[in-house]
Order: sequence, then C-alpha cells, then structure tokens
Amino acid sequence: MRTGRHDIVVATRRRRGRALQAERLADEEFGLVTAPAWAERLKGHELPTALESLPVIAYAEDLPIARRHWRHVFDRRLYVQAAITVPDLRGVLTAVTNGAGWSVLPSYLCQGELASGALRPVHQPEDPPVITAYLVQCLGSSTNPHLTLVLEHLLSAAKTW
Repeated sequence: MRTGRHDIVVATRRRRGRALQAERLADEEFGLVTAPAWAERLKGHELPTALESLPVIAYAEDLPIARRHWRHVFDRRLYVQAAITVPDLRGVLTAVTNGAGWSVLPSYLCQGELASGALRPVHQPEDPPVITAYLVQCLGSSTNPHLTLVLEHLLSAAKTW
C-alpha cells in the first residue's frame, strides 16, 4: 500500500501507522470441520491429539488459520504440516468435503455443507475463534470518487455479514 500499488486492502491484522487508516469491516467465526467419514473415525478419541495424526488441508503452508484456532481453542501450539495446500478457501472446502482431511474454515463459507451433512463440525467450543477483518487505506492516497463509493459500499454491506 505504501508504494501506491493498492488503494484498499482487507487485512486480518489492524495495520498501524500515521499514513494508514484501518476500519473494522467484519468479524469471521471459524470452525474445525471434516467429512463424515473422518468425523466417525474421531469419535471416542481425545482431541486435539487425534487430529494431529490426520491430514490437514490449508490455504497456506504455515497454517495461519489452524494455528490461530489451535492456540485459541486448545491453548497449545499446532505442530503439523499441511497434507494439501490449496491457495483458496473454496478449494480447501472442496477438498475437505470430499474426504481429504480436516481444516479450520470460516463458518459462512461452509454453512451449506454443515447444514446438508456433507461436513461435520469436529469440535464446537463455547468461545469460537473470531478473526476481525479491517479495511485499510492510505490517508490522502487517492481523490478518486469511485474509491470512496467502494469504501462506503463495503462498510455498509459489512454490517449485514
């Protein structure tokens, strides 16, 4: 952003600096999910240990969502490698739904699969992890009226998410 390449960015960490303005856009709730066959195999086994021996599907090799979830829910670090990395959460959802392993996904993304039974929640904590998304822009970086309209629309629409 500081180089002028991007006008706005959706970030999962609040960016700070005199030149940056960050507004809360939305909160995303996440859940640990897997296909029914894996959920059946996990019954009666102790979580989270049982999950650490099963394939994990992630959008990035360093498992940022799963690691954050692990720390928040299980109060410990996650020491596994991704079995499959798909650089798009919809692709992760498809892989998990088709039985490739487990993942931590935003609730809004997999609500249809959970409702139909194609996916099952592995663990439902009382206090599920929430990641806040911020809309970030450089102050005074653009006088483009269309950018202002996009920002206003995103902030308005996010109230219903």
